[in-house]
Amino acid sequence: MQKAPNKRLFPQFLTTRLNPAVSSDVEELSLVELLEADDGPVSLQDTSKLKTNRAVPGAQAYVNRLLVRVKTSAEEMQIRLTPGLTSHSYRRGAAMHANDGSLADNWIIERGGWQLDRVNKAFGYMLGTTQADQKVARVLSGWNPKERARLPSLLVLEQPILARAQQLQTQLFTNTSAFSDSSLNLDVEVAEVLAATLIMHYPDMLVLSDTSAFIVRMREVMAVQAISEAELLAWSATINCVFAPAADTTPSITNASETSAVLDLVKRQSDQISVLILQNKRLEERLLALEAHLRPQTDTATSNVRPSTGNLAAHANAPISTLAPLQSPQAVRSKKKGSQSLSAVWYEWFTSEPRVYATQSIKKTTLYEFRYSVGYMMVLLPDGFVLDTASPAYKSEVLALGVTAQANALAFLMANGSSAVAAGTAVKALRKLHKSGKLDDHIANYHVLFDNGSIIDPTPSSALPAFIRRSPST
Repeated sequence: MQKAPNKRLFPQFLTTRLNPAVSSDVEELSLVELLEADDGPVSLQDTSKLKTNRAVPGAQAYVNRLLVRVKTSAEEMQIRLTPGLTSHSYRRGAAMHANDGSLADNWIIERGGWQLDRVNKAFGYMLGTTQADQKVARVLSGWNPKERARLPSLLVLEQPILARAQQLQTQLFTNTSAFSDSSLNLDVEVAEVLAATLIMHYPDMLVLSDTSAFIVRMREVMAVQAISEAELLAWSATINCVFAPAADTTPSITNASETSAVLDLVKRQSDQISVLILQNKRLEERLLALEAHLRPQTDTATSNVRPSTGNLAAHANAPISTLAPLQSPQAVRSKKKGSQSLSAVWYEWFTSEPRVYATQSIKKTTLYEFRYSVGYMMVLLPDGFVLDTASPAYKSEVLALGVTAQANALAFLMANGSSAVAAGTAVKALRKLHKSGKLDDHIANYHVLFDNGSIIDPTPSSALPAFIRRSPST
């Protein structure tokens, strides 16, 4: 009967077994040590002749070799396996990728096979995971650590508003859908979350930078779908109200529920008032811009008439922010767009909504670059092309044809000693070659193909450059 703690209660502490051959006196060994000693005919005199046998590889080595072999075969067959399947440590292995805050310490220690005198390994494993760090980050960000992630959604809107919002979503992501290759299409659920996020943050971006590319693109799509800015601001308030984390309404006194209801009502009214203020501000800015546009026309007719004293007083008392647009109406210059490839210009020309040549927000220099880039690429397609907007694979056809036209254009430039790649520099180089007459044969071939019906272009003739423009009679 054991009456005191002994290390033999934990067999894993015994790293090696004792052998009578390594002891100088057999009588010094206890009975238990003699029973646990390895059996064998080796005598005390043959200790110098003992040979150490090579250790047999354990199960972990076999499992890791098997996993590596399976992984290699899976890569050849294009089969996706669970990431982190193999590991240098068989005891820990893929368990590191199954972290969960609900696991008990003793489960981790038992599953890992760690010895009790090496508890620091268990603590190193548990403290090195990301589960606790994620929970702390949620608390510091004002979120419930046990609550799952929430995403904004358009489904909080009611019909028929939801249908109009979904039309806006389709228009926003028209360049990432309707491809015959499903890998090029954006997932519908992802597009819905992105559209809800854009609508939700539209008022903030309107206040911070109303001339940004985000606001310009949103207004273009809203104009196509006939959606007013006030309507979009109302959608934003609805989505934000549902997405924002709900406040803790635990009653502390008897009238706590009534107080929370009043606060919610006040908050909702404040949001609506903010939306109305923003609408009035936008309306005032539009009126000032219109007045600034009409003012130069009236100045010439009233240049000899002196303003009355009342008008001078009114202008003197007017705020500076109101007079500034009247005195110097200067448009804020937008940031320059980065260089684009010829294939990107081709794709945007045929698929953007609204079309590049139909939008009012594009600069004349950009429109010139797009028009001549597409025109020269059309000329350098020796067999012609057919593009039908009614085709279900229209975007895929435009994408493939743009790659071919870009390759032909770059090859033509390289053959004539030009290394231009970007659309802007390529147009300049092609323009010089056009003036020197090196594109005359290609232009003549284009007209022949057009007359034979080998070219079907959805672009109106008025939007094309002059050297390939067709008259209405033809």
